[in-house]
Formats: sequence, C-alpha cells, structure tokens
Amino acid sequence: MLGLGLPANSLLKECSSYDTVGNGYFSLTIHAIPARWRRLAVITSAFHMPRARAIFDTTYGLATRSLLGGPFALSYHEASDEGLFDPEVLATRVAKEQAAVATWQRDTSAFARLADLHAWLHATHLCYAVYRQHEVAAKDDPKLAATY
Repeated sequence: MLGLGLPANSLLKECSSYDTVGNGYFSLTIHAIPARWRRLAVITSAFHMPRARAIFDTTYGLATRSLLGGPFALSYHEASDEGLFDPEVLATRVAKEQAAVATWQRDTSAFARLADLHAWLHATHLCYAVYRQHEVAAKDDPKLAATY
C-alpha cells in the first residue's frame, strides 16, 4: 500500500489475528468500533476474496445489529492472482477457500450478536480456543502449504 502512494499514517495494522476470521473480528474490535468508523475497505487476493467477504460481512453485520444500530459500508478490492502460484497450487487453494466459506456459513448461521461470535471464537476456533492449541499443526498438503 505504501508503494502505491498511500501515506503511512493512513494505514493501521491489525496484528492480533492468526487467520481471516481473526482479521474480521479484530479489525472490528480493535479499530472500527473504538474509532467509530463506518466505511472500511477490505483488500485481499482474488482467490481469498469470497471467504474474506463472507467473514467480514458476517462479523461487521453482527456488530451492526448488536452494538451500533447503523450499518457499516464495507468495500471489497481484489488483488490479482495472476502469476502468484502454479495453476495446480492455486486450484488447491481455491478449493480450500470454497470449503472454508461453507464451513463458516454453517458455523455462524445461528449467531445473532457479536457476543455469539466472541464466544464461539474463543471456545471453538482452532486458532483462538486455548484448550485446542495442541491441535495446531503444519499444513499436511504441500500444495496448500505453498500458499501460506
């Protein structure tokens, strides 16, 4: 972003997350809610955008309903995947992303409040539930591991 000419003081880091779910949750709770921002941009790779959009729409939507009363205006911007990975590797990652969207939708469909997401995140999610930390392991699929 700096290379594109954006001033450093207009960019903020979200450094509490381990994954896209955390990106959505912590960008909301660390930055958007305290700063009372309503308009935000989400920028990620094209292969990752469907999952990022699903997660950010759900997360920010829960905050709108349970905390703030007014909607967030999220804009989504894709970076090209062209030349990023070997086509077979990219196809493996796209399949993983599609499965992750379905899992996210299944896991969060009953959530009505941001507190529901908070409880699930810290009680169930592999990256954030302390009692599950022993389950974290390296990616077994070498093609998938190449995309991280």
